[in-house]
Amino acid sequence: MNVQIRFKASLGTVEALRDGLTTMENVNARLAVEAMQFTQRYLRGLNRHATAEGLGAAPTLHHERTAGRLEAASDEQFAILRIPRSSGLGRAFHDVVILPGSGRQFLTIPADARTYGRRAGEFAPGDLTFTIVGGRYPALMFTDGWTVAFWLARKVEQKQDRSLLPSDQIYRALSRRVILNYISELREAA
Repeated sequence: MNVQIRFKASLGTVEALRDGLTTMENVNARLAVEAMQFTQRYLRGLNRHATAEGLGAAPTLHHERTAGRLEAASDEQFAILRIPRSSGLGRAFHDVVILPGSGRQFLTIPADARTYGRRAGEFAPGDLTFTIVGGRYPALMFTDGWTVAFWLARKVEQKQDRSLLPSDQIYRALSRRVILNYISELREAA
């Protein structure tokens, strides 16, 4: 990013700017913290509960929890926003394929309000039973009424969704604002 500065200043102001901009460490630290805080607010504002609403379930507030797990880091060269791998925000940059882990054969896809945001293992033994619905769709069903609790899938493919995070343009504008504020503070302190 190029920043051009034009102003009339005293020698003291020029020296303060020179000293404050000799290293980018302070600027990068501010950029990282501002990017983290902005992204946290953005994630907390995401109101995507279509699946929960469709099942009549309470939202899990996954993005709200993810916001609290973001981390800011910086050094002389970089301002870094660390996003946990398990956040699901990788979808902002690429398609994601989810496969069962730990020797499991299937992923569980909630099909009922009682299962949304929960794992099959959280239910008591005997609450769920494996069945094939319609002769071809594997599922776990509640034994008390034979309602589908979870659909079972060997993999889930999720398409890229760049709107899960602020756009690159927004981050660039944020960076410009932070840098200009930093320069203004250096000028005022001189």
